[in-house]
This record gives sequence, structure tokens and C-alpha cells, in this order.
Amino acid sequence: MSRSPALPLDELAEDVVDDVEPGRAWRQGRLRRVTVWAALAAGPLALFASCASARVPARTLAHTVAAAAAPTVAQDPSGFAQLFVSLWLRTDGSADDAHLAALRALAPNVDLRTAQASLSNAVSVAQCAAVHSAQIGAGYWSVVVGCETDTASQAVVRYYAVPVQMDQSGVGVGSLAVVAQPAAVAAPTPAGVPPTLYPDSAAAGTPLASAVGAFATAYLTGQGDVGALLSPGARIPAPAAALYGQVQVGQISVSGPGMDATVPADGTSCEIWVQVTATDQSGSTWPLGYALRMRARAGRWEVAALESGPALSAQPAPATTGAPSVAASATTP
Repeated sequence: MSRSPALPLDELAEDVVDDVEPGRAWRQGRLRRVTVWAALAAGPLALFASCASARVPARTLAHTVAAAAAPTVAQDPSGFAQLFVSLWLRTDGSADDAHLAALRALAPNVDLRTAQASLSNAVSVAQCAAVHSAQIGAGYWSVVVGCETDTASQAVVRYYAVPVQMDQSGVGVGSLAVVAQPAAVAAPTPAGVPPTLYPDSAAAGTPLASAVGAFATAYLTGQGDVGALLSPGARIPAPAAALYGQVQVGQISVSGPGMDATVPADGTSCEIWVQVTATDQSGSTWPLGYALRMRARAGRWEVAALESGPALSAQPAPATTGAPSVAASATTP
């Protein structure tokens, strides 16, 4: 069988085009033009849609980050309970006065004492302080307040457990109210106090003791330049006025051995606990204590820091966190 010779590609293309109907060819050409224009138009539209969709999550993320970064202030009604107890102790329920009006604003439904018409029954409140607070429910707190009172020339410290309802859903400090009369409770149990962590001592007349004495005198009496006794970069503001006229340095306890001899190499530091007796302008004496960090430099001791308190050998056992039992520890107010 013989085959016909193959046609060139250009001739084959012409034959294919010739076989297409003129109307069909016109429709195909128009379709191709529409497709090209649609593709060109889709580019900017797709870009716009992409930008718009990217902007929305960015705003949402920014708002989420801002909300997460907003500080949350933990609040409890301790101060509110202090104010209530101070007013409650001084208010006579039978007297329509300013104390009663102020108390009713804090505790609308609380029963009040009825005082006898005698000056000896008047209660004088020296001070009140919240010593414990515990949240016992959603927005519901128990606050133990200690008060120093004087009744019939007799000073006494009493403790009261105050139930407080607090709602912080509003603006500002929210709303608070004492929901019932307070309960007289026992005083907190004293915590165990561990010994201080200063096994050695500095003898009087040694460079360390002399530096500590000079600082204590300048700091408490205003006699001398405190800044000249500090390490470079240290800042220890002295009291605004000279509180005492005389200072006597007592025991100087040191955190490590060998610090009360010659001054060691520059940069050597130690912790000390110094007990002083300060005499005020009236002649009264006051026992005071200071925790200092000392640092050696250029052949002398300088004060590098005034610490918040003495270092302890061990932390005391945690105190009981539960609210005192009113039924077991109630006392006569």
C-alpha cells in the first residue's frame, strides 16, 4: 500500500483554518479577546482583594495584642474594710449624725451598736489595718482588720472579720458593700522568725566598723557627706531632715569571715547587719537596724547598697491562709 506524501506544517495549518466555518472562526476570535481582557482585569482585582483581606486580620491582631498588653490590676477590698471598721466602732446606731450617714453608705443593712449615755463608753479608734484578706467566692471577700482602740482609758487591739461584696464590672473601682455585721475574731498566730544570716562580726575600730559608723552617723544626723561614703554609682537618699542628734553603733554582724581585718582587694564585697541606738532631740533613744552591702575600693570600705532588711538563714513557714473561724475564736468586742 502506498502512502500519500505528508503535507508541510504550514499547508496543514492553512487546510485546518479553511475547514472552519467563517462564523465559527469569528466567535472563537472574539472569545480569545474576551479571555485576554478578563485576565488583564483580574490582575488588579485580585491584588486589591488580597490587600483588603490582609488588612482585616492585621487590625484584628493589633486589637488582640493591645487587649493582651493592657495591665490587669489585682484588687481586694482591704482598704474598704478598714474604713468600715473604723466607722463601725465609732458609730452609735441611735444617733443620727455624720458617722451614721457615712456608715450606711458602706453597709446599708448592717446592725450597729447602741451606746449607753456615758462618756466612759465612748470608743476612740487610734488606727485600723487590714492584716488578712481571702476571696471566698466570686466577688465575695473576707477581710480581717486589726484596730487599736481606747475605751474607758484602756487601750486594746481587736480583730474583726468583715464580709465584703465587690463588683468590678463597672468603671473605676467598681461597687463595694459590707454584706453583714463583722465578727470579732482572734489575733493572727505569730509567725516563727528564723535567725539572721550573719555568722561573723566586725570589732570596733576596724576599717569595716569605722566605715559603717561614719555612714550611720551621717545618714541619721545629717552631720557629714553621705555621698562621699558610697561606692561609685550607688544612690542612698538620706532622710529629709536630721532625725537624731546622736548615733551609737552597736553590734556589726558580717556575712563572711576575714572582713574585719585589713581592707581586701578592690571589688570585694560583704553583707552586714548593724544595730544602732539613735537619740532624738528630746533625749529619747531608738533602737534601729540596717542591712548594708559593703564594697572595698582603693584601700577603704564603701557602702554599695542599703538593703530592705536583714538576710535570713531560712524563710519562715507559710502562715495559715484560711480566714479565721468566727465560731471558734469569737471574743467579746
